[in-house]
Amino acid sequence: MSGPLSLVGAGGETGGTASDTAGVAAAGGVSAALPRLSGRRRAPSWAVTDPVAELAERLNGPCAAAVHPDEIAAVLESEGLTEEQLTGVYGHPDIFSLARELFAIVPRAFPEPEPGDDPWRADVSRCVLRGLTFALPGVAYVLGGRWAGGGGGPFGVSRAVAAWGAAALVGWGWNQGLAHRAHLHLLLHHPRTAVRCLLSGAAAGALLATLAAAAVAGPSRLPALAFAAGQSLYVAAATVLLVLGRERSLLHVLAPLSVAVLAGASALPSPAVAALLAATVAAATTAAVTTALRAVPADDATPEGGSPRRGWRALRRPRNANGTPDGGAHTGTGGGTDGGARRAWRALRRRRQAPDGDAHAGTDSDETLSPYLSLPHGLAGLAGGGLVVAAALAGEFVAALTVSMGVAEWLLYRFRSRSLRALRRTGVRERLLRRAWPVLVACLLGYAAALAALAGAEALLVPGAPAWDTPHLGVLLALGATLWLALLLQSCGRPWTGTCVLGTAAVTAVVLLAAHTAPPGTVLVEVCAAAATVLLGVATALTGRVTTHR
Repeated sequence: MSGPLSLVGAGGETGGTASDTAGVAAAGGVSAALPRLSGRRRAPSWAVTDPVAELAERLNGPCAAAVHPDEIAAVLESEGLTEEQLTGVYGHPDIFSLARELFAIVPRAFPEPEPGDDPWRADVSRCVLRGLTFALPGVAYVLGGRWAGGGGGPFGVSRAVAAWGAAALVGWGWNQGLAHRAHLHLLLHHPRTAVRCLLSGAAAGALLATLAAAAVAGPSRLPALAFAAGQSLYVAAATVLLVLGRERSLLHVLAPLSVAVLAGASALPSPAVAALLAATVAAATTAAVTTALRAVPADDATPEGGSPRRGWRALRRPRNANGTPDGGAHTGTGGGTDGGARRAWRALRRRRQAPDGDAHAGTDSDETLSPYLSLPHGLAGLAGGGLVVAAALAGEFVAALTVSMGVAEWLLYRFRSRSLRALRRTGVRERLLRRAWPVLVACLLGYAAALAALAGAEALLVPGAPAWDTPHLGVLLALGATLWLALLLQSCGRPWTGTCVLGTAAVTAVVLLAAHTAPPGTVLVEVCAAAATVLLGVATALTGRVTTHR
């Protein structure tokens, strides 16, 4: 049961319902510490001769701060009231009856919580940098477009382009789930397991994406297949670097390729272009592996990690049951072998029961996290990627949408931060809802304005970009709002809701586009607008709940 006191906000929760008077009486020093006034004192107008009113005045502090009558009963029990006093003086058969009357006549006056740290503070420069790292890989398609020719592909595109799209979809879905899983291990203070998960998962994801491209392109189109393999390997390496917070390393890798494209590298012969792209992929892979190995703690004395050689030795070192920084494991590498949701639940329960949140508490199965935890994030990446690929094939603004992901991330953090601030200022759900939904609308409108501005820049600077008109802007805004609201639901602990809406929208769009029921832009704007409307309604109701922001 929750009361108004439970609405003080995340990090400032000060109480709950007391179902056992003895348990609350353990804090009986509250009433003992209250000054007992001796001598004559002036009684308020409502407490002229009533003993219950006099008792309410004397115990006004504990009674006003109580969220349930049982808390007042515990205080009365610590006062040592006898049955004779209860029946003879106060006219109540038991202590609980008296506590209920005191709870009814004393107005609630809860203590203000102390301001806590804001976990949703975001670095604007870092969000902008991440947006650049999301967009700069697109320059590779300027060079690789020479291998996109041919026909025979679905939706009126060549088999090479279809193969690149298939590799991108598999990579987006797989790596989003992988990133979520690695972040879980990092939150559990398992850096060694997180690195194993990243390295093994990234390699597996690159292989799966390449196989998907090969299944679509066929063995006869080796240049296009090689480009898809490089694309898959780069996406995997970028996932490792972004999870470990090395956006600048990724930007350094992409800078030479961007400069080469601006300098006219697209006019170079195919062998030179292939060498440039291969060098970029090799640099990204090397940076990812080196950064991951540096993040592995060599031992308990150096938890921050060391050189790549030490990290590699630490990864190969056999793990025991209680001495490793990760808590150890006997089977699997990284997060590859899992024991299911039941074992993961038992591991998390042991971790919660560890004293003082010990980072190394528990046994080997502490690192056994169920794949189910990351499954909705991977499916959301697959569904969202399907909508983006459909928009790209329809000739819509995709570069602007990609660059805007940095702005979307910052606005997401800003919304959660301002909602937490609103929660700390209010204590009633209706008031929180009135404060939260204007913040949600403001952030959504701010993201729409950023999308429109970036689309205008794309229309001016990128050759062959779509026109900056109402139909194309409608598709961009509807798709951007859908993706942002789905990310918001993920951050609020409802990943399956956003995944189901995104998946339904993606499947509906593919079916309608394949049936040629309407122009591609019309299909996308209608499907994405409907999905955004559903997500907005869910997000408004969800962010108005106190438990969402704890």
